[in-house]
Amino acid sequence: MARFCTLYSGSSGNSTYIGTGTGGILVDAGVSCKALLTALSARDIRPDTIRGLFLTHEHIDHIKGVRVLLKKYAIPLFASRETLEWLADRGELPSTGPVQEISASTVIAAGDMEIRPFATSHDSLSSFGYAVNLPDGRRISVATDLGYVSDEVHQAIHGSDLVLLESNYDEAMLRCGPYPYPLKRRIASDSGHLSNDSSALEARTLVDSGTTRLVLGHLSKENNHPELARETVRSELTLAGMAEGGDYLLSVAPRTEPGPMMIF
Repeated sequence: MARFCTLYSGSSGNSTYIGTGTGGILVDAGVSCKALLTALSARDIRPDTIRGLFLTHEHIDHIKGVRVLLKKYAIPLFASRETLEWLADRGELPSTGPVQEISASTVIAAGDMEIRPFATSHDSLSSFGYAVNLPDGRRISVATDLGYVSDEVHQAIHGSDLVLLESNYDEAMLRCGPYPYPLKRRIASDSGHLSNDSSALEARTLVDSGTTRLVLGHLSKENNHPELARETVRSELTLAGMAEGGDYLLSVAPRTEPGPMMIF
């Protein structure tokens, strides 16, 4: 059976667990190793069952705990060439455990899962999302740090059973908020983050393609509220005639604590 939970999700740190009964993977390690191990323990996930750590990109809220975690545990590390070079230049690569460079055309086997990276538009050296195919035919996708939903992203996550989808900011809150104008423009650009409204439109196509579980993630602390993100997406789905609890399940990933373990 598929297992999924966010460990942390937001601008202060991100990490997601995807697994089966025999083990799993982490997407990102953007909090301290201590915080990450505490979160894993809270969800009864043993570090020695983690078959790989997959990095989306090099921003600190995605890589903060990498070096210490991989010093303690010889977990294979997977990331783009640009991300690996960035980590190496700063002495953040582990001295133990395998490291593999991947691209958007790479297919990786980790335990009994198949992981397919896909490129995302974000203001980093390179940026990936991940589609994880499970042995029972289910697919779980992680699509955050999106300036917009490109055709490549849409095709990669289309038909997934569960999607962790970015819903970073409310457009009005960002526009009227305290951020300086250049930062507002960066966040709202095609290489920034995905708004609640854009997330809602993609959620509609996902549910229409058979996605039954949507988890909204990477919410901004300053420019969003969980209730607002959830209601924006729910309203769009309702207008499309899709019923919550019947056609889909919708939740918001907590920012600073583990979300519930979803087993399906």
